[in-house]
Amino acid sequence: MGVLKGAFASFGAGLLGALPNIVVFQFNPERMTRTPRTVQPPQPTAGQGQTNAQQVPGEPSESISFTLKIDASDALAQANPIAAASGVLTTISALELLMVPQSSLTIDLSALAGGSAPSKAPPLTLPLVLFIWGPYRIVPVNINSLSVTETEYDQLLNPIRAEISVSLQILTPSQLAGQTIGIGAYKYSEGVKEVMAALNLANAAQLGISSVLSFM
Repeated sequence: MGVLKGAFASFGAGLLGALPNIVVFQFNPERMTRTPRTVQPPQPTAGQGQTNAQQVPGEPSESISFTLKIDASDALAQANPIAAASGVLTTISALELLMVPQSSLTIDLSALAGGSAPSKAPPLTLPLVLFIWGPYRIVPVNINSLSVTETEYDQLLNPIRAEISVSLQILTPSQLAGQTIGIGAYKYSEGVKEVMAALNLANAAQLGISSVLSFM
């Protein structure tokens, strides 16, 4: 069995109409930084009295960061026509589009027909993006930032090598109103986490959990 590759999958990208935007990592990152955070309640006001520090307003948040490396050298050696025409610009473009809000219409048909434009533009909506890291971690995310370092170019100035620093924020169900796929992915990954934590009890028993609990 080959090594699984990490990936991003966006089902609201609207590429060429209704195609999803899927970015499979050419090389898995060597390391990843995950930062879970408890959602902090608002600061108590004067005269409010005692508060319970264990009461929180929502699910914990989590940020993830890592660096991707992409390289068109092998594809160029195999005479891949896409790599020959654009290097790794295809992958970089697909990643950048994961941060672009998608609207149902690119052109304002009302304005073209002579109608009055709305006084206030509706809020833009980011596409739903799933970060897939193996079978146990599939989570909905927003891509907060990309830092692209292009390190070599072809004769048309297309990048053929690049390093991309990625910063993600996992979205919780309260941030995914109506997004059934995203909510399902979040709950699936949380369920897996609970199973893994239960399996850790078996490890703890083998390491002598009874001697620890005797002090409690």
